[in-house]
Amino acid sequence: MNDLSRRLFIKNSALYAVSVYSFGFVSCSKDNGMMAAVGDCKTTSDILGPFYRANAPFRSDLTFPNQKGTKLVIKGRVYSQDCETLLKDAIVDIWQASDDGDYDNTTDDFLHRGRYTVDEDGEYQFKTIIPGKYLNGDTFRPSHVHFRVTAAQHKELVSQIYFKDDPYIESDPWASDPEAKMRILPLEDLDGVKTVTFDIYLIK
Repeated sequence: MNDLSRRLFIKNSALYAVSVYSFGFVSCSKDNGMMAAVGDCKTTSDILGPFYRANAPFRSDLTFPNQKGTKLVIKGRVYSQDCETLLKDAIVDIWQASDDGDYDNTTDDFLHRGRYTVDEDGEYQFKTIIPGKYLNGDTFRPSHVHFRVTAAQHKELVSQIYFKDDPYIESDPWASDPEAKMRILPLEDLDGVKTVTFDIYLIK
């Protein structure tokens, strides 16, 4: 990303923020056979950012030959607002920066971008890399992955995930927001591959 792109990011982020829905809801637990709100499973929104591109390819593997960076698997399930119903028709759209902190904004390859329709168990999984950081004003944005999630008869969710122990979370206005707390995820090591699990909950 060049200096102009970074300046545009700073300028446009506030504009995008006002257009993003604030989604989330309380979770449910069974009490005498009835569902009662307990406030545990809430997926919050985040800014769309200026680097979203529509119509990314449907694919789950975002890696490619000679790609720089640490391999990462992002997986999870998509649920409805009752916190139990799996949404089998949900589409998960993700995009992120390269290891160098650049976004592919122009090529037909749509690098580091992809969409995936969840399977019969409501599950999704992407193979990618840990995103690089880039300057936002006087500090770096923490490593993050953008999400745009849709499903029939549910409201669209626009959000981001971050990674635990990233040193730039506290200085970032979006990652440091209390609403982002449950989206700061630990990196697990599964079979030698860094993995994060991000379950998503949509409202109607």
